[in-house]
Amino acid sequence: MNVLVKSIREYKRDSILSPLFVSLEVILECLIPLVMASMIDDMTGTSIAPVLKYGAILVVMAFASLYCGKKSGEYAARASAGFAKNLRQDQFFKIQEFSFSDIDAFSAPSLVTRMTTDVTNVQNAYQMIIRIAIRGPLMIIVSVLMCLTINKKMALIFLALVPVIGAILLLIVKKVSGIFRKIFREYDDMNNSVQENVSGIRVVKAFVRAEYEKKRFHNAAGNVCNDFTYAEKIMALNTPIMTFCIYLAIPRTRPVP
Repeated sequence: MNVLVKSIREYKRDSILSPLFVSLEVILECLIPLVMASMIDDMTGTSIAPVLKYGAILVVMAFASLYCGKKSGEYAARASAGFAKNLRQDQFFKIQEFSFSDIDAFSAPSLVTRMTTDVTNVQNAYQMIIRIAIRGPLMIIVSVLMCLTINKKMALIFLALVPVIGAILLLIVKKVSGIFRKIFREYDDMNNSVQENVSGIRVVKAFVRAEYEKKRFHNAAGNVCNDFTYAEKIMALNTPIMTFCIYLAIPRTRPVP
């Protein structure tokens, strides 16, 4: 992490502003339901004044939340893309300093994978860290605080579900991380197949090995596709599990008449 952080450089400002706007967006999103509740409480008789008053407040808050979300995405995209640019540049300069023993230890397809696929994955992960990873925990904290101000028993139910959801997510991450490590090695095999065929195309044609090389590349690409599909299926369990926990809590949070 210490090595990767050095590649942020001139994009530190964007990396700080993105979580800041995410925090403002989360606070506004959690305050909007409270304002709507206040509007309903003040709607007595046939007066339209509370609707106009709180309606104007809700419109302003909604547009403010939209603006904060837009700026957060903008800064996160700029920071992650700039971070990836600097990281590729640092990798390129580092490769130029390799000794002969280092060159023998790293194959060309492996270095290509490090500078393309791996950097893209790091870029996406960094964008999620400065945006989604800030938004998720902050949303939980602010939501629980809001629940405590309304109904303490309801907040305790949500707090009890948080460790359950966290444990399930950790199991998913642990299962998927091993699959992705395997996929990275398969990327190297696929890139190696491409490089050998491009550099040795005359040899392939001379020995009539075109069909064999096609089958070899098809197998390498198929392994990447199958493992990626399997990993995505496991990651897709995230949404239904969280939805199930939410619906599990809803019947228990209804006020007793």
